[in-house]
Amino acid sequence: MTDVAPARDIVELACRAPSVHNTQPWSYRVHGSDMDLFADYKRQLVYADPNRRDLMVSCGAALHHIQVAAAALGWSARVHRLPDASDERHVASIHLTRARVPSPDIGVLETIAARRTDRRRTSSWPVPEDRLNRLASIGISWGAQVLPVTADMSKAQLHRLTGRAATIQQRNPRYIEELDGWTRSPGGAGVPRDHVPERTTSGAGSESSHERFPGGTLPDPVLETEPSEDAMMIVCTSSDDAISRVRAGEAMSAVWLQATSENLSVTPLSQAVEVEETRQVLQSDVLGGLACPQILLRVGWLPMVRDELPPTPRRPLDEVMTGG
Repeated sequence: MTDVAPARDIVELACRAPSVHNTQPWSYRVHGSDMDLFADYKRQLVYADPNRRDLMVSCGAALHHIQVAAAALGWSARVHRLPDASDERHVASIHLTRARVPSPDIGVLETIAARRTDRRRTSSWPVPEDRLNRLASIGISWGAQVLPVTADMSKAQLHRLTGRAATIQQRNPRYIEELDGWTRSPGGAGVPRDHVPERTTSGAGSESSHERFPGGTLPDPVLETEPSEDAMMIVCTSSDDAISRVRAGEAMSAVWLQATSENLSVTPLSQAVEVEETRQVLQSDVLGGLACPQILLRVGWLPMVRDELPPTPRRPLDEVMTGG
């Protein structure tokens, strides 16, 4: 039995993590059983994410994937987050050792492979409150606060804030150009048009109504007479520094993988947090000034007759990883 961790396999699994607009804004440096995770600022969404919140949340999701993938392969990960105080790009240092009681979990690996961002309508089946609370507790165990939002009025406010943020962003032609670029970009990144639902006439400008990305070709017919009954969750932190955003990404990833294992669909809704006006309202009015919002999540059941989406493309491993 080798004492050298399968770093290449772990990084390949970590690269399946969700990221804003599928930008995959990370890189890895590997030395035997040690690896370093870096944020790739060249892949920042300059106009949608000027403060790099989405970027660091994305890197946090990748860091969570590293840890659960390593554990599933029988390795323990000792993580030092933001080890270089002078460089926020150095997200984490990870040291891998053989787990004392290796317990390979193929189910986790299958969940990582099965996870998708499916922006199509959810079904009319409500998500039980106890299930949402269980998802929230899993996210909380990774160092952030995860709050289920079940009241209709509160959910409506989150949708209104998302729509307001979308309206503000659409006024910036550079934002529109940036968004279009990440839905047309060839190669192993971006959001393919066949993963974006076709435009509808309802909810224009609302990310929660699948309207953020232009030119989608994914069929999304209305299959039920009752409206979608999705739930909302807010991932938030006590402060708004880089490590808080990384922790939020880890919590989001933990919630998402658990939801995937339970056949629930998760869609990130980031617009209300990207725009300063709506983020301030979200923080003061919805969270009572007690926490800093990092990202919203829509959680629901997809109709059983939906075709499964193929995975979105990923950058070549040799492009994101050095060493080995």
